[in-house]
Amino acid sequence: MKRLPRKNAVYTPDSDTTVLINYQKGKQILEVEYTGGRVYHYHRVPQEIWNEYVEIIKTGGSSGTYVNQEIKPRFGDYEEV
Repeated sequence: MKRLPRKNAVYTPDSDTTVLINYQKGKQILEVEYTGGRVYHYHRVPQEIWNEYVEIIKTGGSSGTYVNQEIKPRFGDYEEV
């Protein structure tokens, strides 16, 4: 699978874990690029979760914590890109 178009990308410069997050609404794919260079697609992630994640980032919350506590446990259908 290819990387998503960057039109929805949100960079996470304050994170030690992630570089950016991205989302494709129609397919409900959350893309997370980690600082080590790996990129993962998490499938069937609802728009509401994306909105919440972006709000966490914009208000200074931890991207890595959100992924570990909210994304990985709930959206185990993922793949490395």
